Amino acid sequence: MDTETSLLWHGPTWFAGRCLPGSAGPIPGLTSDIDLITTWRTEAVLPDTLPSVILLDKDALDRLDKRADFTAWLAVAIEDLRTDVPILLLCKAGDDLSGLVRPTAIVDREIPDDTLFATACDLQRSLMRSEEARIRRMSFGRVPGYGSAPHHKGTSGLLIVGMGGRLLQVQQASQRNVEIVGAFDQQMGEDYLAQRAFDAVILDDTFDENLENLRRIRMDARFAALPVLAVAEQASDIPTLFRAGASDVLRLPLQETNLSIRLSTAIRFGKRRRLADKVLAESHKWLREQLNTGGVPQAFYTRYSEKAGAALAKRGLEIWEMKLLPENFSTPDEATLLAPDLYGTVLSIADATSREEDLVCFVHDVGPIAVLKSERGKARLQARINAILGHTRL
Repeated sequence: MDTETSLLWHGPTWFAGRCLPGSAGPIPGLTSDIDLITTWRTEAVLPDTLPSVILLDKDALDRLDKRADFTAWLAVAIEDLRTDVPILLLCKAGDDLSGLVRPTAIVDREIPDDTLFATACDLQRSLMRSEEARIRRMSFGRVPGYGSAPHHKGTSGLLIVGMGGRLLQVQQASQRNVEIVGAFDQQMGEDYLAQRAFDAVILDDTFDENLENLRRIRMDARFAALPVLAVAEQASDIPTLFRAGASDVLRLPLQETNLSIRLSTAIRFGKRRRLADKVLAESHKWLREQLNTGGVPQAFYTRYSEKAGAALAKRGLEIWEMKLLPENFSTPDEATLLAPDLYGTVLSIADATSREEDLVCFVHDVGPIAVLKSERGKARLQARINAILGHTRL
């Protein structure tokens, strides 16, 4: 899963304490961010605009006189939202994380601003991937006898890589239904990752070893979005580990209750990601098989379009269809004359260069189509196809 460093849908940040840093510049028409604590104290009404992210700083919550009342008020506000949004909790080692709304992700509050913004973008995309997987399963069904890749199979698992000696502490803090596997080094860890599914990884070694192991995990496309928690002995190591791709950084010493909640949150998020990956891979196989039978039936495609459009509308987005016809791209004249199946070539390029959550298919009696989730995604895919057609001998 390639990374995205911009928000997929724009809305105000709902924040308590620290606010989400902006992008490179102000977004025209973006509603002002909402200070949840001030809104609650003044009994103001939250706006109807869907938030891009809900950011909660545990330090700010601890300063509240009636934290339980605020939490109950916030839980109702979240329940009233028309669709899922990322809930990101900032904390430090030793914080009591009980009695809060269930977050999508938890990170150490020393996370740098640029990485915090990128994390919010990643969480948005992960929610939309899960939504896309659910819609495809309802629209296209299952593939009879379909298996799955080894890194998608298995029950909930947590992999600990390194010789930091905290395996027993992690076992005590973890839920009983999570299988914990220890690996002495990165090579052994990579072998385990290739053999079965893990919902999260803990890197428990020296700073240099954790940094190198993190780099190698993120280089593998299969694990680019896998939650990876890195142990840090010094506070000065935290920003570097975040910028290298850590999902969260566990500052020593580890406190069992704090660790337990952060692990369960990471594993829950990782399991959701893994299930979405599995469904998207199965749907991709089904879509490829339809090429042999004249294409996806129009009724199936219409059902998918309606469901996808309704889900995106809740976020203020719409689907963008792109007809994958050679005349819609910058095709060199000689390529048009020489390529035996330029239509199939364009479809193959789109299939290979699009994201898994972007639907690329051949619809019966309609032709090859790509369905993107934003105008920016459409422009990006068109640029990729143009670049390959313009520089590849067909």
